[in-house]
Amino acid sequence: MRQTQQPRQGFYQDNPRQASNQNQHWQGGQPPRPGGGDGRPGNDHWQGRPDGHGNGWGPGPQRRPGYEIDRMPSEHSRYGWHGQDYFYSGGYWYRPQGPRYVIVQPPRGIRVHELPSYSQEVWLGGTLFFVAAGTYYLYQQDTQDYVVSEPPQGVEPAYPDAPPPGSAPAFNISYDPRFAPINGQGQDQMNQDGYDCHMYAIDQSRFDPSAAAYAPSEQVVDVYRRSMSNCLSSRGYSVSY
Repeated sequence: MRQTQQPRQGFYQDNPRQASNQNQHWQGGQPPRPGGGDGRPGNDHWQGRPDGHGNGWGPGPQRRPGYEIDRMPSEHSRYGWHGQDYFYSGGYWYRPQGPRYVIVQPPRGIRVHELPSYSQEVWLGGTLFFVAAGTYYLYQQDTQDYVVSEPPQGVEPAYPDAPPPGSAPAFNISYDPRFAPINGQGQDQMNQDGYDCHMYAIDQSRFDPSAAAYAPSEQVVDVYRRSMSNCLSSRGYSVSY
Protein backbone atom coordinates (compact mmCIF):
# COMPACT_ATOMS: atom_id res chain seq x y z
CA MET A 1 0.00 0.00 0.00
CA ARG A 2 1.45 3.36 -1.00
CA GLN A 3 0.29 6.94 -1.03
CA THR A 4 -0.48 8.31 -4.49
CA GLN A 5 -1.45 11.87 -3.53
CA GLN A 6 -0.30 14.38 -0.98
CA PRO A 7 -2.67 14.84 1.98
CA ARG A 8 -5.06 17.76 1.51
CA GLN A 9 -6.56 19.94 4.17
CA GLY A 10 -10.35 20.01 4.05
CA PHE A 11 -13.58 18.37 5.10
CA TYR A 12 -13.76 14.56 5.06
CA GLN A 13 -17.13 12.82 4.87
CA ASP A 14 -16.24 10.26 7.52
CA ASN A 15 -15.48 12.96 10.08
CA PRO A 16 -18.40 12.82 12.55
CA ARG A 17 -18.04 16.46 13.56
CA GLN A 18 -18.67 19.74 11.87
CA ALA A 19 -15.74 22.10 11.68
CA SER A 20 -17.66 25.29 11.10
CA ASN A 21 -16.90 26.88 14.47
CA GLN A 22 -14.88 26.52 17.62
CA ASN A 23 -17.68 24.98 19.67
CA GLN A 24 -18.07 21.82 17.60
CA HIS A 25 -21.32 19.87 17.93
CA TRP A 26 -21.48 16.12 17.53
CA GLN A 27 -23.75 14.77 14.79
CA GLY A 28 -25.70 11.52 14.64
CA GLY A 29 -28.95 12.65 16.28
CA GLN A 30 -27.42 13.27 19.71
CA PRO A 31 -27.85 16.54 21.61
CA PRO A 32 -25.05 19.07 21.20
CA ARG A 33 -21.99 18.37 23.28
CA PRO A 34 -19.84 21.45 23.71
CA GLY A 35 -16.13 21.08 23.20
CA GLY A 36 -13.69 23.84 23.96
CA GLY A 37 -10.72 22.42 22.11
CA ASP A 38 -9.15 20.42 24.93
CA GLY A 39 -11.03 17.19 24.25
CA ARG A 40 -13.14 17.19 27.40
CA PRO A 41 -16.93 17.23 27.04
CA GLY A 42 -18.83 20.14 28.53
CA ASN A 43 -15.94 22.60 28.48
CA ASP A 44 -17.31 25.43 26.39
CA HIS A 45 -17.79 29.04 27.37
CA TRP A 46 -21.52 29.64 27.61
CA GLN A 47 -22.84 33.00 28.72
CA GLY A 48 -22.63 33.38 32.49
CA ARG A 49 -20.14 30.52 32.91
CA PRO A 50 -17.93 31.00 35.99
CA ASP A 51 -14.22 31.28 35.33
CA GLY A 52 -13.80 28.04 37.29
CA HIS A 53 -10.38 28.92 38.71
CA GLY A 54 -11.59 30.10 42.12
CA ASN A 55 -11.00 28.24 45.36
CA GLY A 56 -14.68 27.38 45.79
CA TRP A 57 -15.13 29.67 48.77
CA GLY A 58 -14.17 33.24 47.89
CA PRO A 59 -12.20 35.76 49.93
CA GLY A 60 -14.49 35.97 52.96
CA PRO A 61 -15.10 33.57 55.87
CA GLN A 62 -16.06 30.04 54.91
CA ARG A 63 -19.51 29.78 56.44
CA ARG A 64 -21.01 26.39 57.23
CA PRO A 65 -24.63 25.23 57.66
CA GLY A 66 -25.94 26.51 60.96
CA TYR A 67 -24.45 29.98 60.66
CA GLU A 68 -27.11 32.65 61.25
CA ILE A 69 -27.54 36.19 59.98
CA ASP A 70 -29.98 38.91 61.05
CA ARG A 71 -31.15 39.84 57.55
CA MET A 72 -30.60 38.75 53.99
CA PRO A 73 -28.11 40.69 51.84
CA SER A 74 -29.73 43.16 49.47
CA GLU A 75 -28.80 40.99 46.49
CA HIS A 76 -30.52 37.64 46.87
CA SER A 77 -32.97 35.36 45.11
CA ARG A 78 -35.92 33.47 46.54
CA TYR A 79 -36.76 29.92 45.46
CA GLY A 80 -39.70 27.71 46.35
CA TRP A 81 -38.96 24.02 46.76
CA HIS A 82 -41.55 21.44 47.84
CA GLY A 83 -43.53 24.04 49.76
CA GLN A 84 -40.53 25.65 51.46
CA ASP A 85 -38.73 28.91 50.77
CA TYR A 86 -35.00 29.03 50.19
CA PHE A 87 -32.94 32.17 49.76
CA TYR A 88 -29.76 32.24 47.69
CA SER A 89 -27.05 34.90 47.92
CA GLY A 90 -23.34 34.89 47.14
CA GLY A 91 -23.23 31.11 46.71
CA TYR A 92 -24.88 30.39 50.08
CA TRP A 93 -28.37 28.98 50.71
CA TYR A 94 -30.51 30.22 53.59
CA ARG A 95 -33.76 29.28 55.29
CA PRO A 96 -35.80 31.55 57.57
CA GLN A 97 -35.51 30.61 61.22
CA GLY A 98 -37.67 32.84 63.40
CA PRO A 99 -36.63 36.45 62.81
CA ARG A 100 -33.23 35.38 61.42
CA TYR A 101 -31.83 33.33 58.54
CA VAL A 102 -29.63 30.27 58.79
CA ILE A 103 -27.26 28.78 56.20
CA VAL A 104 -28.44 25.33 55.12
CA GLN A 105 -27.36 22.54 52.83
CA PRO A 106 -29.44 23.04 49.67
CA PRO A 107 -31.77 20.26 48.54
CA ARG A 108 -30.67 18.15 45.60
CA GLY A 109 -32.35 19.22 42.39
CA ILE A 110 -32.90 22.89 43.17
CA ARG A 111 -31.60 25.17 40.40
CA VAL A 112 -29.98 28.59 40.10
CA HIS A 113 -29.23 30.68 37.03
CA GLU A 114 -25.81 31.97 38.13
CA LEU A 115 -22.90 30.86 40.29
CA PRO A 116 -20.44 33.14 42.07
CA SER A 117 -17.16 34.01 40.37
CA TYR A 118 -15.18 32.13 43.02
CA SER A 119 -16.69 28.79 41.90
CA GLN A 120 -14.17 26.01 41.33
CA GLU A 121 -14.20 23.87 38.20
CA VAL A 122 -13.80 20.16 38.98
CA TRP A 123 -13.60 17.37 36.40
CA LEU A 124 -14.61 13.98 37.79
CA GLY A 125 -15.11 10.94 35.62
CA GLY A 126 -15.31 13.08 32.49
CA THR A 127 -18.07 15.23 34.01
CA LEU A 128 -17.70 18.93 34.69
CA PHE A 129 -18.85 20.04 38.15
CA PHE A 130 -18.75 23.46 39.73
CA VAL A 131 -18.22 23.70 43.49
CA ALA A 132 -19.32 26.82 45.35
CA ALA A 133 -19.47 27.17 49.15
CA GLY A 134 -19.33 23.40 49.54
CA THR A 135 -22.10 22.56 47.06
CA TYR A 136 -21.70 20.63 43.78
CA TYR A 137 -23.51 21.91 40.70
CA LEU A 138 -24.01 20.58 37.18
CA TYR A 139 -24.70 22.89 34.27
CA GLN A 140 -27.88 22.07 32.34
CA GLN A 141 -27.46 23.11 28.75
CA ASP A 142 -31.13 22.78 27.79
CA THR A 143 -32.36 25.09 30.58
CA GLN A 144 -29.13 27.11 30.91
CA ASP A 145 -28.98 26.88 34.67
CA TYR A 146 -27.15 24.98 37.42
CA VAL A 147 -28.67 22.15 39.41
CA VAL A 148 -27.54 21.14 42.90
CA SER A 149 -26.18 17.62 42.50
CA GLU A 150 -24.97 14.72 44.54
CA PRO A 151 -21.18 14.55 44.77
CA PRO A 152 -19.81 11.92 42.37
CA GLN A 153 -19.34 8.40 43.67
CA GLY A 154 -16.22 8.13 45.78
CA VAL A 155 -16.14 11.87 46.56
CA GLU A 156 -16.99 12.93 50.07
CA PRO A 157 -19.66 15.67 50.27
CA ALA A 158 -18.40 19.03 51.43
CA TYR A 159 -21.13 19.07 54.06
CA PRO A 160 -22.33 15.91 55.80
CA ASP A 161 -25.97 14.99 55.30
CA ALA A 162 -28.37 16.27 57.91
CA PRO A 163 -28.75 13.87 60.87
CA PRO A 164 -32.03 11.99 61.21
CA PRO A 165 -34.68 13.50 63.51
CA GLY A 166 -33.92 12.92 67.17
CA SER A 167 -30.18 12.37 66.67
CA ALA A 168 -27.49 14.66 67.99
CA PRO A 169 -26.77 17.52 65.56
CA ALA A 170 -23.40 17.79 63.88
CA PHE A 171 -20.99 20.37 65.25
CA ASN A 172 -21.66 23.50 63.21
CA ILE A 173 -22.16 26.22 65.82
CA SER A 174 -20.74 29.62 64.98
CA TYR A 175 -19.19 31.64 67.79
CA ASP A 176 -19.09 34.92 65.90
CA PRO A 177 -20.75 37.72 67.87
CA ARG A 178 -23.53 39.76 66.32
CA PHE A 179 -22.65 43.33 65.46
CA ALA A 180 -24.39 46.42 64.14
CA PRO A 181 -22.91 49.63 62.70
CA ILE A 182 -22.79 52.75 64.86
CA ASN A 183 -21.31 55.12 62.30
CA GLY A 184 -23.49 54.24 59.31
CA GLN A 185 -21.13 51.72 57.74
CA GLY A 186 -22.49 50.13 54.56
CA GLN A 187 -22.88 46.39 53.96
CA ASP A 188 -19.61 46.09 52.04
CA GLN A 189 -17.70 47.76 54.86
CA MET A 190 -19.44 45.55 57.41
CA ASN A 191 -18.48 42.44 55.46
CA GLN A 192 -14.85 43.54 55.26
CA ASP A 193 -14.64 44.52 58.93
CA GLY A 194 -16.34 41.29 59.97
CA TYR A 195 -13.87 39.25 57.96
CA ASP A 196 -10.83 41.18 59.24
CA CYS A 197 -11.93 40.81 62.86
CA HIS A 198 -12.77 37.14 62.30
CA MET A 199 -9.21 36.53 61.07
CA TYR A 200 -7.80 38.56 63.97
CA ALA A 201 -9.76 36.45 66.47
CA ILE A 202 -8.50 33.25 64.84
CA ASP A 203 -4.93 34.50 65.18
CA GLN A 204 -5.44 35.37 68.85
CA SER A 205 -7.28 32.20 69.87
CA ARG A 206 -5.83 29.67 67.40
CA PHE A 207 -9.43 28.57 66.81
CA ASP A 208 -11.52 28.86 63.62
CA PRO A 209 -15.25 28.16 64.18
CA SER A 210 -15.89 27.83 60.44
CA ALA A 211 -13.43 24.94 60.09
CA ALA A 212 -13.56 23.20 63.48
CA ALA A 213 -14.86 19.65 63.78
CA TYR A 214 -14.87 19.61 67.58
CA ALA A 215 -16.40 21.61 70.40
CA PRO A 216 -13.68 23.86 71.87
CA SER A 217 -13.12 24.61 75.54
CA GLU A 218 -14.87 27.56 77.15
CA GLN A 219 -11.52 29.33 77.53
CA VAL A 220 -10.83 29.12 73.79
CA VAL A 221 -14.32 30.38 72.95
CA ASP A 222 -13.90 33.26 75.40
CA VAL A 223 -10.59 34.33 73.81
CA TYR A 224 -12.08 34.12 70.33
CA ARG A 225 -15.20 36.11 71.18
CA ARG A 226 -13.40 38.77 73.21
CA SER A 227 -10.81 39.23 70.44
CA MET A 228 -13.43 39.63 67.73
CA SER A 229 -15.63 41.84 69.92
CA ASN A 230 -12.74 44.19 70.77
CA CYS A 231 -11.78 44.40 67.11
CA LEU A 232 -15.33 45.21 66.01
CA SER A 233 -15.84 47.75 68.80
CA SER A 234 -12.68 49.55 67.78
CA ARG A 235 -14.09 49.87 64.25
CA GLY A 236 -17.37 51.45 65.35
CA TYR A 237 -19.82 48.59 65.94
CA SER A 238 -22.09 47.59 68.79
CA VAL A 239 -21.51 43.95 69.68
CA SER A 240 -23.72 41.32 71.33
CA TYR A 241 -23.87 37.53 71.66
